[in-house]
Amino acid sequence: MSAIGPSTPVVRDPDMIAADMDGDLVMLSIERGAYYGIAGVGTRAWELLERPQTVDELCTAICAEYEVDEATCRADLVGFVDDLLEKGLVKPA
Repeated sequence: MSAIGPSTPVVRDPDMIAADMDGDLVMLSIERGAYYGIAGVGTRAWELLERPQTVDELCTAICAEYEVDEATCRADLVGFVDDLLEKGLVKPA
């Protein structure tokens, strides 16, 4: 990850307005005036980020709930969290 390490806790921005739309998550940032969407396993990761989580903790939870190997899960989550950080949807806790 470029902005944080895999053991740095991050938490979602509490000002985001989010709604489930047929299994996908649609979010609105009034501050940024932008919409964002998350689908698939990303919606579960977003739920977990309601409280501070590290990539390591997210990976443990996702691997327990889905059929995915740890290396693939970790690599995907690093990119996912990095993207959320870049967009300002999560922040270091």
